[in-house]
Amino acid sequence: MTIVYFVIAVLALAGAGVLLWLDHQRSSVARHQRAVWGDQHEFKFRESDTKLRKVFHRATMNVPDHVEVQDVAFGHYSGAEAAVFDLVDTATVVAVRRAVASAVVVDLRHEDVLAPAEEDVELLGAMGPRVMFSNNLDVARRVCDRRMVALANTTPSYIEVLWNEGNWVLGSMPLTTDTDHLDTGLEVVRRFADLLRVLPPITDPQDAPDPRDPHGPTRAELADEKTENMRDKQRRARITAAENAPADEPAPQAPTRAWSAVPDSAPPSAPKSGTPSTGGRRMQPMPVRRPSQPPAQAPGGPRPPAEPGEGAATPPPAGGRPARPYDMPPGTNAPTDRPNRHRRN
Repeated sequence: MTIVYFVIAVLALAGAGVLLWLDHQRSSVARHQRAVWGDQHEFKFRESDTKLRKVFHRATMNVPDHVEVQDVAFGHYSGAEAAVFDLVDTATVVAVRRAVASAVVVDLRHEDVLAPAEEDVELLGAMGPRVMFSNNLDVARRVCDRRMVALANTTPSYIEVLWNEGNWVLGSMPLTTDTDHLDTGLEVVRRFADLLRVLPPITDPQDAPDPRDPHGPTRAELADEKTENMRDKQRRARITAAENAPADEPAPQAPTRAWSAVPDSAPPSAPKSGTPSTGGRRMQPMPVRRPSQPPAQAPGGPRPPAEPGEGAATPPPAGGRPARPYDMPPGTNAPTDRPNRHRRN
């Protein structure tokens, strides 16, 4: 009996070895077929890739970390970056890159597939044999036009999930090496990416507007230079020029005002007597014309003596009233008590 058990064990080990060899050959053939398919689309081939697991996290890509990415074919399809790869023992994924990223997620999957595991998406409704989920239902409703309905009805059932994530649009199907399935999946994902162009793009956060100009641009590189900044630059330039000037050359002086009323010979620190000063601007006094006759004497007060060189004041007329500027001098034909209102002094 011992010999029989030993023979059975040897046969079991031999069968296990044969099965491992066949599985290795099948995997090699699958990788080879993916490389041949990639050559038809001018794609490059790579046996494994660790970066894709860090880029995609939703829908079919929401798998444990030990699931690796292999058999990657990548290149350009219809002017956009594209990639086809396998999740080990899980699914075949097709990805097409969009020009602009969006924070709105649209998940369109077959009705036989389980709902997404992400908590930030909600059910929008059925669309033919498929169901749509999104994290922004208002925007997703605008995406559901006739073209989206046609895509949902004509997409083969083996393409189980279509969704967008960041700059990419992806579609998943069961593990396959069929070239027709890969071609169809690549074209469906490209059409789905075209329909998602209406999604709002991600905008960079902007700073608060300048309170001095709330309607102006918020970016510093688009705004005009402020006046105080220009003045500070000019003042610093003058100070730097004065410091760097040679010792034998005089420092640059501020330009003088052409409208100054004070002559250049007058020292600035010693203004003339009686000259008013208005904030550094010196002005000459206005000329005062002296009257040819002294002012009339106030009633009852003493009369000041006449200055030398001046004519004597006109004596008051009879009647005791003081002299007036329009009184006629004595010795004329007109009576002295009647003023001449038509003659000027």
